[in-house]
Amino acid sequence: MPDTLSLDVKASMAWLFSELIQISNVNDNGKLEYSQSLTDGVGADQADVLFHDERTVGAGANDDLDLTALVHSIYGNIVTFSFAKVKVILLMNLSTTAGDVLRVGGAGAGLAFATPFNGNATAVIEAPADGCLLLVNKKNGWTVTAGTGDILRVNNPGAAGITYRIVIAGTKT
Repeated sequence: MPDTLSLDVKASMAWLFSELIQISNVNDNGKLEYSQSLTDGVGADQADVLFHDERTVGAGANDDLDLTALVHSIYGNIVTFSFAKVKVILLMNLSTTAGDVLRVGGAGAGLAFATPFNGNATAVIEAPADGCLLLVNKKNGWTVTAGTGDILRVNNPGAAGITYRIVIAGTKT
């Protein structure tokens, strides 16, 4: 039986900023939303592989995700996921302790999945405690190069382990 994938990616922020000016209020309220869908396939606006997991990275340690050999258990079976292109990465830092950051990227020359970081193998983006990181490239995707550009590093520079959730969507070819 063939598999199919459909994916909705959403992020939004709504606000109400009110300021009392003499005898009246001035209100600024609005909403910014990102809402996009990907259908099954390997072209623009499509994905055909999805990996998700809850993981813990130890104090001062790295969790190196090999995007060409991600292993996950589904219904008691071990499944290996391999990406040729990554279209979406969502990472949520589950720590509620101020200062507990996760650094995403920066696996170093010869290994790093660096294309979302403008090709910089040492560049990182920090996901703070109770925060998230959402990267989307649904048209072209970021190329994964087996053996030389396939390690997505999640680094914990802190003194205690941090649990995070991650979802990666992309294409096999």
